[in-house]
Amino acid sequence: MIQKLRTDLVLKLSPIKLLIINADGLLTENQTAYDFQNQSFSNGQGVKDLKKLNVESIAISSKKSEALSSILNRLGIELLYQSVFQKEYLYTKLKFEHSVSDREIAYIGGELSDLSIINQVSFPVAPADAALEVKTKSYYVTYGSGENAVREVAELILKAKNHPNGFSK
Repeated sequence: MIQKLRTDLVLKLSPIKLLIINADGLLTENQTAYDFQNQSFSNGQGVKDLKKLNVESIAISSKKSEALSSILNRLGIELLYQSVFQKEYLYTKLKFEHSVSDREIAYIGGELSDLSIINQVSFPVAPADAALEVKTKSYYVTYGSGENAVREVAELILKAKNHPNGFSK
């Protein structure tokens, strides 16, 4: 079966070089106690596939947790910024360190505190269970909530980069 990715998505996603993920809720399935024994690793395949196309994935968290660091490492996310409260400052720093522009960054987050970055990046994404204002400001809202949102976005980026005309089999 041949599927076509919307032209606007191809144009937005083809230049992406950096995927920034708010790990709170997204990669932790909204767990606040960081009990990761039942954590799904489906997001990890998307991250690993992106890495093959030189798209780096970075996670940020307002919390500090060795368990989170371990989980993200298993998912293939090597860069984790913990105890982040000034997301806009970190965003500016990451752009400089990775030599990327707003046009080359996708951001996934569902909290009101994510809006400062969502308003800057080329491809802002909200998971299905995000705050309403975040969904309204995002370019794309995932079909699922946190646990598979990263993989869904990774697959869109991969499709856009591998099939510049938007078609795939």
